[in-house]
Amino acid sequence: MSLAVRHTQRLELRRTPFVACRADPRFSYCLYVPPRAPAGPRPLLVVVHGDRRTAERYRDALTDFADAHGCVVLAPLFPVGVPEPEDVLSYKRLRRRDVRFDLVLLRMVEEAAARWPVRADRFLLHGYSGGGLFALRFSYLHPARLLGVSVGAPGSITRLDPALPWPAGIADVAEKFGVTHPLHARLPPSVPASLPVPLPVPLPVHVTVGALDTRPLRRPPHDTRLDQSLALHRHLLERGVPATLEVVPGIAHNGFALLPAATRFLSTLLRDD
Repeated sequence: MSLAVRHTQRLELRRTPFVACRADPRFSYCLYVPPRAPAGPRPLLVVVHGDRRTAERYRDALTDFADAHGCVVLAPLFPVGVPEPEDVLSYKRLRRRDVRFDLVLLRMVEEAAARWPVRADRFLLHGYSGGGLFALRFSYLHPARLLGVSVGAPGSITRLDPALPWPAGIADVAEKFGVTHPLHARLPPSVPASLPVPLPVPLPVHVTVGALDTRPLRRPPHDTRLDQSLALHRHLLERGVPATLEVVPGIAHNGFALLPAATRFLSTLLRDD
């Protein structure tokens, strides 16, 4: 057996090693592919890490969910130091200089679908902490690519507010991201005309946070992640978004402890799809 064949077989394992994104090899991703699943393209769940970059651990923590639903899990890795040395935060803002982290993720999805039987047109998205911010902001820019999004314990939030610049609001998303955006689509009658929503049929959004995630953040106004999550949920409801909130008792800032809440929500979307 040739060395090339042995390396190819490694990619066919249930748990793949990290694979360099061909569109930009500075970034990589790993997958879990259930061994037994219905024929045809399988649903895809993308899970985005927080600042500690524990992508592989999130992938591994979701294997039972993947087996139960015949769902492929993709975990991207956005390393520290791209595009600038010591850069830790830029991935959660989706853009830094010439790097579009949202488009890198879409290329990863396309590459995975070219090799594995994965549905790439619409997928599930979950992120925790910094990854939760990534997931929320990605859903604002690319709502048509998602079946639903679960946002775990964000440290700050982006509002659907056309008066605030990105990342606090959405005033300049066309300039920054080149997105012809459906945020100003027709609103439900119950929503004031001055308030935008992401889609004519809004994307389901799940917000989850630990009840003990009450450490004040360093950035003004020094709210807690619990405060930020509650505020995000209220804000989305005010704008006609079908948002749900789950505050998990006995949990502080722990993304793995929030996964059961996230997967309960995501499983309902797979049943409905």
